[in-house]
Amino acid sequence: MHSARTSPARGAPDLEIWRRTLHVSDLFRIVAKKGADSERMNRITVNQARIFGYIFSRNGGDPIRISTLAHDLDVTPAAAGQAVDRLVRDGMVDRKTDPTDRRAFVIDISAKGRDLLREHEDRCRALSNELLADLPAEDVATFDRVLSVLYDGLYTKWREFLAARDDAKAVPPPVSTPL
Repeated sequence: MHSARTSPARGAPDLEIWRRTLHVSDLFRIVAKKGADSERMNRITVNQARIFGYIFSRNGGDPIRISTLAHDLDVTPAAAGQAVDRLVRDGMVDRKTDPTDRRAFVIDISAKGRDLLREHEDRCRALSNELLADLPAEDVATFDRVLSVLYDGLYTKWREFLAARDDAKAVPPPVSTPL
């Protein structure tokens, strides 16, 4: 068991807590994936799973433009397109012409993709229940509360990052004058 060290300047846990959080996240993902009975789940890369999850969770799972997906996940449109191509090829997402702009495409989770997502969620729920089973209910509630606060803070920072990046792109470059 690791002990939390504190920063004398702030009296708060130092970087070690962040390292453990990332390690727990990675280990949870690995254990959930390795325990998967589904061949399909093991064929999806981390980046594709990230895109897949984002498509499903954004706006209640409504279709999304690839350009919006790339923007929000801070990846290039080409990288988003390549990952989407594989998901389309595997039957996990459907790509259709955007009804509001015939030049653009939207992507949506397919029926096969929704089945896989439900299967994955069931597996993660079972693993979470197993890992938390020995903790008192009040510890689980505290853990949930702390994770919610961290998530909300990180989500806010992410949205601020996107807004600042977009604002910086919108500023025209300075006009140079000849000497």
